[in-house]
Amino acid sequence: MTAASSLVSAPVALRATRRVASRATRRASATTPRAAASVETMQGAGGLDAVKITGGDGSVATAYLFGGVVTSFVKDGRDVLYVRPDAVFDKSKPISGGLPHCWPQFGPGDIQVHGFARNVDWALTGMKCDGDDATIEMTLTPNDYTKAMWDKEFKVTQTITVGGGEMKATMKVINAGKESFDFTGSFHAYFAADIDAVSVGGLAGCKSLDRLANEEGVVDGDVTIAGPVDSVYYDAPAKLSLAVGGGNDVSISNSGGWKDAVVWSPWTDMEACYKEFVCVEPAACGEPVTVPAGGEWEATTVLA
Repeated sequence: MTAASSLVSAPVALRATRRVASRATRRASATTPRAAASVETMQGAGGLDAVKITGGDGSVATAYLFGGVVTSFVKDGRDVLYVRPDAVFDKSKPISGGLPHCWPQFGPGDIQVHGFARNVDWALTGMKCDGDDATIEMTLTPNDYTKAMWDKEFKVTQTITVGGGEMKATMKVINAGKESFDFTGSFHAYFAADIDAVSVGGLAGCKSLDRLANEEGVVDGDVTIAGPVDSVYYDAPAKLSLAVGGGNDVSISNSGGWKDAVVWSPWTDMEACYKEFVCVEPAACGEPVTVPAGGEWEATTVLA
């Protein structure tokens, strides 16, 4: 293992289970019952390459390299995220749930809906443990599939850190080409929730666009769900609160390039599961993001 301040490089192809744990937590675990921060590669559902990320606080996240998607974040015995029952793990389509990407296009447009980042293999390019924190890095670069839709030179990294009672996800977009490019995107975050109890706080005063009714407005209080919702909230505040029922709340803190927010519920269009989740997405979709040649863009979401 390298020094704690840097990520341990990891193979693109995961041929065997690998575990990295912090020296400090390994020593502590010899005398205390606390969990050791660790990162472990494994085969997930459908035999897909996955990574288990365990913080020293006992919270655990699971990430899949297909789509670079975090499918689970379990804290205090409860999974904060949600995977739909119609999700498949055979690479025939994006994994439906968790914390997938919409990139380099949010929604419909010139390329496939929500872009290609959630529908291709990412590489596991780093893993480390530092005290109570466990971290992985996943990286996406162009291939023939992406170039056929979007002929840009890019490098996208996603860094996931678990520990201290929270999960931190950072997305960085690097323009490796000689010309600027534009994109829109989001973390299409699915949260486990009782839809009747959902309340999203912090958006009051934001300008909004109801994409179902194609109507603009201004938010006058907490956002609740009483039917299908697909709305964008512009210049959203850095911190949102989400009540999910059962006395449970989720804090969603965003920084960097996430300027907007999206709330989505399919309602009875997904009769089998709509009562069990809501999507609250940090986004950059109000105006396209321009990344100059050689430049970069970065945004972070913290769930607690």
